[in-house]
This record gives sequence, C-alpha cells and structure tokens, in this order.
Amino acid sequence: MNQGGPARRYWSDEGSASVEGALLLPVVIFVGLLIIAGARVSSAQQAVDNAAVAAARAASIARNPAAAQHAGSDVARDRLRSEGLTCRGFNVSIDAGQIAVGHAGLVRVKVTCQVPLSDLALPVPGGTRTITGSFTSPSDPYRASS
Repeated sequence: MNQGGPARRYWSDEGSASVEGALLLPVVIFVGLLIIAGARVSSAQQAVDNAAVAAARAASIARNPAAAQHAGSDVARDRLRSEGLTCRGFNVSIDAGQIAVGHAGLVRVKVTCQVPLSDLALPVPGGTRTITGSFTSPSDPYRASS
C-alpha cells in the first residue's frame, strides 16, 4: 500500500480568500443598502410627523374651516420642502369642522407621503414606502374674530 505516494492529493487554501470575498461582497452591499433604506424611512417619518404638527397648529389658529384647510396644507407642504423630503404622492387631510371663533374645538391633521426607495435598487413593491403622520391640536377659543 502506498500511503504517501503521488496518488494522495493535498488540498491547500490558496484562492479561498478570493472565493469568500466574491461570496460575501453582495451580502455586505445588500446589508448596507438596507441600512440606508432604514435611515431614509426613519428620517422621512420624522419629517412627516413634524409637518403634521406644524399643519395642525397653523390650522388651529385659523378663523374658519376653509382658512384652516388652506393654512394647514400650505404649512405641511412648506415644512416637507424645507426638510428636503421628496414625496412621489403627497396628501394632507384636515378635519377642522369644530373651528368656531369663541369656542374650543379640535383640529385633526393627517399627512401622507410616498417616499421613493427605487434608487437604492432594493426589491420594494412599487419602489415607494408610504409614510403617514397625524396630530390633533386644540383650537384657540380666545383668538380675535377680526
């Protein structure tokens, strides 16, 4: 029996680092893109929440429901623009039916924004993530009527 002869092969580790690198690189890139997507969604949620708070406050000091709709929508749009958030779809829903000068009431605002994620090359259905923020603000019963 020939135990140490030329028929026995020895496997070496030559080239294994290249193979490991080739296998791990796509995984590392994918995890990095997930982290970036998570940060983008988190930042967008904060911006949408801030826009809802600002819109509710602006609508709550309006003198009538129509003025509240206009003021709230404008403030929400401006706040999102100033925070650098780009929305593919944008909607502001304002319930200002309880506003009346001399009476306390509540103003409810819901801001919805579709944040694009398609530029990250991640498998996101539709390429966007819908972010929603809402806030309720009391109206000021002592605001002036003129």
